[in-house]
Amino acid sequence: EANPIEHRNNVFLYYGTFWRALITMFEVTFANWANACRLLVDNVGEEYGVFFVVYRCIIGFAVLSVIQAVFIQQTMKTAQQDLEFEMQLKMKEAESYKKKLERIFKMLDPAGDGTVTL
Repeated sequence: EANPIEHRNNVFLYYGTFWRALITMFEVTFANWANACRLLVDNVGEEYGVFFVVYRCIIGFAVLSVIQAVFIQQTMKTAQQDLEFEMQLKMKEAESYKKKLERIFKMLDPAGDGTVTL
């Protein structure tokens, strides 16, 4: 009760009930954290600034790690699909080349006895 009523009311607006504190922490996590941090640092104590910096760093690194993992997974999936596509393309080219060679050998072997006559 050493703090003025106005400061206590301001802190209550951000942290006074479970739902207010939950919404404030949601804002801290996903939006503007400076207002909520500054309110506690200025009106309650400077140690809350350390809490906010540590909290933001941990959450930020965790979110970045998840995004990085998803990005790497998608990249690997795309690379695998590209490899499969390339393999299918090479197989089609090889089959086309085989058919062309068979036509040439059939033209060179009109008798069909397995020998090439020129």
